[in-house]
Amino acid sequence: MDEKCIDVSIDTSIPVIDEWITSSDGVKIYTRTWKVVSDEPIATVVFLHGFGEHIKRYNHVFDKFARENIEVYAYDQRGFGETAVKNKNPGMTGGWKVATNDITEALKCRRRDGIPQFLIGHSMGGGLALHYAAEGPERHKIAGYISTSPWILLSPNDPQAKKRDVMLSAAPILGWFLPNVTTNAGVNAKYISHDPVEVEKYKEDPLVHNIVSISSFVDMVSGGKLIINKEYTDITFPIYIAHGSADLITDPNASKSVIEKIKSEDKTFIEWE
Repeated sequence: MDEKCIDVSIDTSIPVIDEWITSSDGVKIYTRTWKVVSDEPIATVVFLHGFGEHIKRYNHVFDKFARENIEVYAYDQRGFGETAVKNKNPGMTGGWKVATNDITEALKCRRRDGIPQFLIGHSMGGGLALHYAAEGPERHKIAGYISTSPWILLSPNDPQAKKRDVMLSAAPILGWFLPNVTTNAGVNAKYISHDPVEVEKYKEDPLVHNIVSISSFVDMVSGGKLIINKEYTDITFPIYIAHGSADLITDPNASKSVIEKIKSEDKTFIEWE
């Protein structure tokens, strides 16, 4: 992606740059950059969104970042948002290896000499950020990692957990024979936030979907298990994990377990009530 990245300036109070880029394997990916209003940011961020959603949902968050002189670059991951619409493949993520390559290309593309760069992820993106902190090719060049409600393990407190786990037990076999068949992931919109206004926005958002290919879903679940089973002896840089204690989608106890294993002396875990 390096040479395909274009720096565009727009004369607004908070410049927002929408751009289509082409990945190294030829896939069109939708990106958005929240530019700072000063000549030079104090930090830059690459952001990874969660399952089923897209980066435009974070305008209200990253406008604030930009006003604090932090530049944010985000992209609709494969299978989601505008990227899925463009490529006509909702729910087809390509797996963690492909996602890791996309993260690496984004980090290289947006890095600025002398300015600290951070990787932030939420839910599915939070799991990917933790995975990258452990194994990503550019992991040692990142100033710090922030992961909110990371998908490490799915919540055992979901009322549909037993039914979900039965389906998960069969998923690896189905994924082997029917990798590109898509299904409904079963994410309940009312669990994405305690704020009913946010829940309604999520339900009404035309770019939000619950579709996932069987192989992609298996890859996400197995990837999360790999995260929690690692020793994390190599993670020595700053890391921050936050999780809601009543989360019914992803498991806050898994986040606690991971932060305990991380060897970094600069690590923080916050549990929201």
